[in-house]
Amino acid sequence: MRDKVIFDTNVVRNPEINNFLGGREILERFTQDADIVIPDTVIQEIKRQKRSNLVSNKTKFLTNPFHKLIGVDEANTKSFDVEDYIQKLLEEETIPFETIDLKNHNVLPQIKELAILKKAPFEAGDNTDKGFKDALIYFTILEYLQEIPNKYVFVFAKDARFKEALTNHPNIIIIDSYEDFKKHGISQFYDDYFIEKINTELELTITKENIKEYWYNISDNIVVLIEFEGQEYVIETDTGEIVSSCIRNEYSSLIDELVITASFNQTDDLVDKLLSYTAFFNNQEILKILNASWKNNQIRWIIEKPQIKELLGPLFESRKEIIDDEEVASFLKEKFE
Repeated sequence: MRDKVIFDTNVVRNPEINNFLGGREILERFTQDADIVIPDTVIQEIKRQKRSNLVSNKTKFLTNPFHKLIGVDEANTKSFDVEDYIQKLLEEETIPFETIDLKNHNVLPQIKELAILKKAPFEAGDNTDKGFKDALIYFTILEYLQEIPNKYVFVFAKDARFKEALTNHPNIIIIDSYEDFKKHGISQFYDDYFIEKINTELELTITKENIKEYWYNISDNIVVLIEFEGQEYVIETDTGEIVSSCIRNEYSSLIDELVITASFNQTDDLVDKLLSYTAFFNNQEILKILNASWKNNQIRWIIEKPQIKELLGPLFESRKEIIDDEEVASFLKEKFE
């Protein structure tokens, strides 16, 4: 099960008009490893900011003399529906995310108490009531924690008082960067019992310092990377239990060979070998294979062969969003959708 990362307004706010969500570079990095979750209060705030921006610019445009000079029909400008456009941006948002909202309104007395006592996430000063929206998000997160199986979440937050409120809950991990998320995420594998299972599986004697990285595979199981005495090992896990393992070079060298394969026979041989390793591939390795399927004609010309489709099909279906070459994406979409 992938980690859940909840984002507050400061990260994803976006008054601009071309996309719904802001902070796109940050969000796109997180989509590789986690499910993005955005409270409805944040969604409504983004809508409010866009509405304010669009209405203001619509009014300015109508009063601008260039509006008439360039022959724009004033009726068309007046009829432009701001709400419809904002809804269209939301529906066409390309970054996948889940929306959560507060269902139990019985928490309102608790919000009132926090506001009166000036407790976080409300501001401490006497001359401000700032913090109500953060309080709604705060209680939405607490409610959401009770609904998800793993009972912990990451929260990407920047506001100091909001973060202060969250620190009271050990099952909420506060982060402020993708690197921070990865650092905290790897610590879940530092448990002595899990390390003992790794040592039994690999017949080694590692410590937590040997655990270097992790990623989600095409089945959404976690693959853990171990470095020990110059060798890299990968372990597939499912809910904390070891499923399988191997030495990483066993397949990484095969991927490198596949990228530059110079014959159909070599392609067939490499694909047959790689089929037993797909559970270990990370995003970069998958992208190398998918790109090669179009750029190397020794793969492209025989892509209809069953064993090649058996390799490429699941990789494309699970990671199509990471393809950054339009020709590759179009080619594979035609073959597998």
